[in-house]
Amino acid sequence: MVYFTKMVPSQHYLEMHASEVPWHEVVAVIFRTKSPRKKGNKYEIEEKGYYILFEIKDRILYVINAKRDRGNHEMS
Repeated sequence: MVYFTKMVPSQHYLEMHASEVPWHEVVAVIFRTKSPRKKGNKYEIEEKGYYILFEIKDRILYVINAKRDRGNHEMS
């Protein structure tokens, strides 16, 4: 379980990934995922066709990367 009090997009997400995965979808995936996988000092989620990478610093969650899987996954 990870704890944060605020969630913000990183500059990288805004420049490179916001057009592929809108912010409201990123927020929905993060809130419905109970156990993101720890990857070094970051966390990743692979769920229902989405890949999201984020980190938490000073109780602020920064979304770094958000992509859609272009495979045959059902999107919700």
